[in-house]
Amino acid sequence: MPEDAALLSVQQSLRRCFDTIDQQQEEWKRTILACGPLVSSLSNLAEQLQSCQKVTFSKTPLGGFPDLQDRLRYKLEAAVDLTLEKLNDKMCVLQKVRDSVSHQVGSVLYVYEVNAEKLSLDTSLERTSHSPSVADMLEWLQDTEKYYRNQYLQRKLLLQVQGNHLSDIKNLSHSWERLDDKFAPNQQLVEDMLLNVSLFREATD
Repeated sequence: MPEDAALLSVQQSLRRCFDTIDQQQEEWKRTILACGPLVSSLSNLAEQLQSCQKVTFSKTPLGGFPDLQDRLRYKLEAAVDLTLEKLNDKMCVLQKVRDSVSHQVGSVLYVYEVNAEKLSLDTSLERTSHSPSVADMLEWLQDTEKYYRNQYLQRKLLLQVQGNHLSDIKNLSHSWERLDDKFAPNQQLVEDMLLNVSLFREATD
């Protein structure tokens, strides 16, 4: 029957999408975890650099080393630039995750739109013991895509700091932690979604 074939096509697309999200969210979590120490290090370096710029070495016991302050400042500035570069590399990984999830969700929505006229409202809303409804799963996927897109954007904007804006860099660690707290419920929703579709993903057609 045409409706059975349409439903099967949508279900297969949904399974592929959930498989991708399952893989990508692990990559996302690993990368976010790796960013934490880098952001903390960056804040500490900025604080050291601020202190270095405020102190007049010539008025301290270190005054006998006339180029020490400049050398220390140069070393700290280089460390700030290197850490920012490492964080930008991590953001590239997060961008790939975001793009992969967006692509897969877009593919599911396309398949659904192509087959929508063949699916009755009851079929789209039907839940079974091993499967949420198609409507539920589509809604969850759109929420998931929005979660990755918004989180990536906010973290990317947070890291748009200049090496000479030390006060902004020094506060990065607290701002990053606030984003962790802000998005923690959304991350839990993604994990709950994958749990809710676990039987659906294992089912054979």
